[in-house]
Amino acid sequence: MTLPNSKGLLLHGIDTLQCAYYLSSLGRSCGIDFTELRTLRETLRNRKSKDPEMITLGDTPFLLASHGTSSGYPFLLTNEDFKIECGEFNSPSFFVTFKSQALWKETAYALHGKFLAWAANLGFKAIRPETLSRVDYCFDYHLPEIDFNEDSFVSRSTKDSQHRENGKVQTFTLGRGDIVLRIYDKVAEIAEQSDKVWFFELWKQDQDVWRIEWQVRKPILKQFGIAAFDSLRQSHGDLLRYLAEEHTTLRSRTEKGTTSRSNT
Repeated sequence: MTLPNSKGLLLHGIDTLQCAYYLSSLGRSCGIDFTELRTLRETLRNRKSKDPEMITLGDTPFLLASHGTSSGYPFLLTNEDFKIECGEFNSPSFFVTFKSQALWKETAYALHGKFLAWAANLGFKAIRPETLSRVDYCFDYHLPEIDFNEDSFVSRSTKDSQHRENGKVQTFTLGRGDIVLRIYDKVAEIAEQSDKVWFFELWKQDQDVWRIEWQVRKPILKQFGIAAFDSLRQSHGDLLRYLAEEHTTLRSRTEKGTTSRSNT
């Protein structure tokens, strides 16, 4: 989309990333004792405790959940950098969600290297390249006044919605599925939902910040030749150019034809 004046740009980067890793110990001694993990998980279940168990794997602390995941992995491990879904017999063997704060602190590429180093320390090696499943690109702007409404968007998406609070629009959402665009009051979202107050330090302010957020899933990533981290680095510019210039634009109220929509 056509972004606001760059002078108002406070921050931009990847806020969410999900990746499948195909790793194997290749007959070597694996540093994860899945039998022990299963026993710990069942102990938590029997306690009927909602609190996860602190464990250490590969010299790295994790919280082990008392349940598996909806995508079919028996184990869920979390720490400040990752949410790791894993299983001894699952393929892919690891499905990893990179945490938001870690992404802003260390970048997606640094976290990718960090995960692989952790896995290697446990005796795992990649048997095929990783596969990216979702990447969220975000642009945070200082906008004291909002000079656009739902009719300002021209988009290939045919689905849109708004969220209001006390009669004031806080979120515009366009699209669903493989491409979703959200434009929203990030300060309000922090106060009401995420509690990510650490953004205030990154922004050097705590008010009048709106976020433009593109959520892009695997089918669209593949269309732009983005499968793994190497291709993400090489081709993300082409993807962002398409999203901002062809998929959805934000027009000023003085421009003509702002209400037209073209089908995907």
